[in-house]
Amino acid sequence: MPASDKNLFDQFAVLGIETTTVRHYPMFTVEDGEELLTKVSGGHCKILFLKNKILWLVVMLGNIRPDMKMLQKNRVLHDYHSQNQI
Repeated sequence: MPASDKNLFDQFAVLGIETTTVRHYPMFTVEDGEELLTKVSGGHCKILFLKNKILWLVVMLGNIRPDMKMLQKNRVLHDYHSQNQI
């Protein structure tokens, strides 16, 4: 059975991680969220789903431009994160 929002937030609570959730309409580009970003604190992120034998979920700050050639190689995903400290 898929996990729910509640499952995720309950696990954060167990780990002592405080969270704040802002519900909003779907956004398909970083530009779509610029107005919302002015109303909430924290980082603005973008999410990419990549498929290369397995599925990868890549989350990064909105102001980082991904190097897609580098991300296509599974073994460099860790290196990409290390080079672009968030």
